[in-house]
Amino acid sequence: MGALKIETLEHLVYLYNRNMAGPENWKLSDFKKKSKPLDVLIKDAVYGRLPNTLQDSHQAQIERDVLGEMERRLLDKAIKEKMEKCKDFIELFTIVYDESVPGFGSLSVYDTSLRLGAIFNIYPEVIFLHRGALVGAKNLLGINALNAITINYNEDTRYPYILKEDLPEVLHTLEAHHLENFFCRFKDRLNKIN
Repeated sequence: MGALKIETLEHLVYLYNRNMAGPENWKLSDFKKKSKPLDVLIKDAVYGRLPNTLQDSHQAQIERDVLGEMERRLLDKAIKEKMEKCKDFIELFTIVYDESVPGFGSLSVYDTSLRLGAIFNIYPEVIFLHRGALVGAKNLLGINALNAITINYNEDTRYPYILKEDLPEVLHTLEAHHLENFFCRFKDRLNKIN
């Protein structure tokens, strides 16, 4: 019987870059290109429309009337003007957060903000933790260490985030939105890293 292979964080970062970073960038490609009118891109961001016109699995779980109300709110002329003036991701995230309706939870707020950010070329500088990303961060860092570095956006416990500088240095090569995805994708495997 062979020796048990211990997985390293470096190896997981390599696997993420090789297998997952490209598809995640592809999901944002239509928004980055701005090949559609802004109103259509905003609607696509809310509904989670992918470049192949399918709907992202996260947004597909949300009721149509909730998505419709979010679309209506974000297409408001004053809201669009505010979005166009955003200088960083948190400003854009705040707009989506403030406009969110019941049924449009923290992951939807984040995913929509990330898509909108791609339109305006502004991306998160912090790592938002929700669902699988939160599990992955807990598995890697431990609950006590994670609690010590977690900040809640707007003091709202549904929106925890951490700073990149509080993570192991090997993770610093990934952008914040990729780290959120990294934590989610490798949540179970991160439990086995020393």
